[in-house]
Amino acid sequence: MEIGNTTNSSVVLWDEATVNKINDSVFDKIYLPSFIYTLILLVIGCLGNSVVFYIYFTRWRKTTSRVFILALAVFDLINNFITTPTELHSMLNWFQTTNGGLCKFSRFLTFMMNNCSSVTLLGIALDRYRSICRPFQTQMSAKNAKIIVVVGVLLAVVFAWPALVVYGIQSIKIPIAPKTYVRGNMCMIEDGFVDTDYPLAFVIVLLAGNLLIDIALIIAYSCIAIQVIRRGSSFLCQTSKDMRKDSQSYSQSNTEDVFLDDKNSGGNPSILKNFSKQHGSSQEKSDSEVEMMSLNSDIKRSIKKTDSNAGNKASEKRAKFKRQRSLSVQSEEARRSRMIKITLMLFLVTLLFMISFIPYCVIVIIRYVQPNYYPSLSNTGKVFYHFILRSYLLSMSLNPVIYSFMSEKFREECRKCIRKFVRLFKSRN
Repeated sequence: MEIGNTTNSSVVLWDEATVNKINDSVFDKIYLPSFIYTLILLVIGCLGNSVVFYIYFTRWRKTTSRVFILALAVFDLINNFITTPTELHSMLNWFQTTNGGLCKFSRFLTFMMNNCSSVTLLGIALDRYRSICRPFQTQMSAKNAKIIVVVGVLLAVVFAWPALVVYGIQSIKIPIAPKTYVRGNMCMIEDGFVDTDYPLAFVIVLLAGNLLIDIALIIAYSCIAIQVIRRGSSFLCQTSKDMRKDSQSYSQSNTEDVFLDDKNSGGNPSILKNFSKQHGSSQEKSDSEVEMMSLNSDIKRSIKKTDSNAGNKASEKRAKFKRQRSLSVQSEEARRSRMIKITLMLFLVTLLFMISFIPYCVIVIIRYVQPNYYPSLSNTGKVFYHFILRSYLLSMSLNPVIYSFMSEKFREECRKCIRKFVRLFKSRN
């Protein structure tokens, strides 16, 4: 045991064996529940987000929804595979942090990925708002969605980089006897910034930015809800005449459950001919194009099947027109129903993100307003403190659960992936 510092009859010692015993004791009494909770979310998040990325990347058409969901999955996977294991390591070695660079990078990456998710969710809300509340205006394309994601990453870096400076190894004194302490090292605010206002300023800027985004999200989804309630059944029921007229003046955005090998996809719907001539052919279609291609293909096949033996009589033509109009209305209802369903799914993802961060933000505010709050807690209180402090992990791990619950075809693709994996496993054995 070596004497590290002596001041005013107080002795600060450096004894690795003693620190190791204290670290293990604190882990067993305080951090173990949080460790298990984080480990469970890590497993769920890694598996779930990997499946989401695979399915949406390989099976979904290039739509705005696909771009945003893929971006969220990538951000969550980075957190799952990098920052969450680092957090587990920190809990195991709470008083024995030795790598300041790893500490800085993990904190920076955590803030950055969460900021990226916030901006992406804002882009989703704007896309949903325009498609439902401003349907006659130009809608967001897959290219626009990619631009929003890239801009979000750049903004996230701008707002998160101070973490590379203010975080690091913080030395603390752990009491072991009256006026006798041992020195421990934690991954917290670096010693040189503990007594400055920089960490507080950094936290205020982050909280203010997230608050503004949350307000924008609440306003956007409130407007969407009001619009859906106000329109009622008329929102889901348009005549085929209105549909044909509207399709020439605007394109609806965002659809769900459209796959690369979907049997209902393909064809060149007449309803999009003018649009294709004006905008040229592109592999990255908007959600409206993909949806309308699918729906018109359904209509054509149904009409062809029912009218295969029809002649050219006027009565049969009128019957054909009536059936086509009925199918158009039904298809429009189905399309709008899917649009509302995916809006609800993305709203739940946004709501989970916001709710999961509220406890964390409260803890952070308390930490700066009342510095002595945590030391005054009992061991049980400290257990709940650290449990709540990691509430934000829920969002990055449970998003795949929401996708699975809300999308029947996503569940179907998951089952296909499982069967494929089982067959591959059996063939190798």
